[in-house]
Amino acid sequence: MRPEKKNDGGMESSHKVLIVSFHDVTPLTYKAYAVFAESLAAMGILSLTWLVVPLWHGRVLLTPQSPCAHWLRTRQAHGDTMILHGLTHRKTGRPLGESFKNFIIRRVYTARESEFLHLREDILRRKIRLGKAILEGAGIGPTGFIAPGWIFPPDRHGILKEMGFLLTETYGHIHGVQTNRSVRAPVITASSRTMWRTLLSRAVVPALGRLYGDAAVVRVAIHPADLEDPAMRRLWLGFIEKLLRRREPRTLSSWAASVGL
Repeated sequence: MRPEKKNDGGMESSHKVLIVSFHDVTPLTYKAYAVFAESLAAMGILSLTWLVVPLWHGRVLLTPQSPCAHWLRTRQAHGDTMILHGLTHRKTGRPLGESFKNFIIRRVYTARESEFLHLREDILRRKIRLGKAILEGAGIGPTGFIAPGWIFPPDRHGILKEMGFLLTETYGHIHGVQTNRSVRAPVITASSRTMWRTLLSRAVVPALGRLYGDAAVVRVAIHPADLEDPAMRRLWLGFIEKLLRRREPRTLSSWAASVGL
């Protein structure tokens, strides 16, 4: 692939943008997200971006007849964006000769959920193809692909292009797969897997909001564990409400289309 063209997120309009996404959407998590989506709708966020895992940890399959699939089809029909979020969201095994950096990413940063870290190309391709087929078989059309933990080899973006995806993300940017363009869009997320991570996140999330206050596009990434903690849930609602005073809510695909990404 030729080097990506990057910009600072400049938009056709003067509005700053907020993109709220729900990560790790499965038959086990969608009900909590549905309730949270109602709270966001009361604030004026009527359309959202859903990152769907079709075979959660290799055990929970999204079937066409499931209430979760029906819910997601309904949301997509009303303008929400659906994204393929890996196949299982689980990293299995430890490769020979693993570097210390990759060990930290696999075990600490992502808690064994960096599914696409150091995969052979044929396995990577097979996982994405199967995940896409499961979603499409359930009547859900994914606009893009985002790897768990935003960890995906940049030299494999050509595979996403071949499979027809329009968008992907890294931690700091949104990438147009077909246009080969990239826009800076910092993400604000929390880590609620343990008590100390949750306590730290309560301080980090507002700090990141201040740090990225001038960014044209800001992403907020919600995870299921965030909604299990009442204090974290309240923090997100208050934080998003503040962002909406200066930002227009958009889905990932609607914003990307508006700027030709």
